[in-house]
Amino acid sequence: MTEKNDNIGIEGRWAHLENYAEEHKKTITTVSIAVVVLIAAFVTFKYWYIPSQEQDAEMAMSKAQAYFANDSINKAIKGDGASLGFQDIADQYNWTPAGQLANYYLGLCYYRKGQYQQAIDNLEKFDAHDILVSANAVGVEGDAEMQLNNTDKAIEYYLEAAKRSDNDYTAPMYLKKAAQAYEVKNDYANALNIYQTIETKYFNYARANDIDKYIARAQAKSGKSS
Repeated sequence: MTEKNDNIGIEGRWAHLENYAEEHKKTITTVSIAVVVLIAAFVTFKYWYIPSQEQDAEMAMSKAQAYFANDSINKAIKGDGASLGFQDIADQYNWTPAGQLANYYLGLCYYRKGQYQQAIDNLEKFDAHDILVSANAVGVEGDAEMQLNNTDKAIEYYLEAAKRSDNDYTAPMYLKKAAQAYEVKNDYANALNIYQTIETKYFNYARANDIDKYIARAQAKSGKSS
């Protein structure tokens, strides 16, 4: 008896589903088509549109990079009338890696022009997967903040840049900048700690850049002479 009732229950649920499907056939069909269209649009966007845009952006980037290398900064930013500059590349191809890289170059360009806040604004838009380029972008943000007398912010950027590029050259370079920024604040204790970290962890860099002299100065200023 129970099995019979179960069968009736199952048949009833199937009948209910069939009735629901029949009553909402148009809606279900519309939703199904919409899902297919969305999937097709996503595939087209990711595997055709983005690669084609990236190719166009890379071609435009090569000319702008040439102007940048030759210190033709205004043409690098705005273009020359025939080819795009970094600004248009960043605006038109912002979905692409090249469009992202254009923001990095814009930051460098504006830093060279002495427009430090504009440099920071563009560098903040840059999202790099390359560790060294990412670290350099953050480091330039630190330089720009120093130029704007935002010493605390600059120190944050320098320490972050050192963290992102933990190698024997760029990491101690950014740490040194952070220590020098602390000296600007007359915070010789923190400066000394960083210089000593460089001496201990990055011996070759420390020796090549006379870090012992920085240590001696910071010790004298902080009253922690050995």
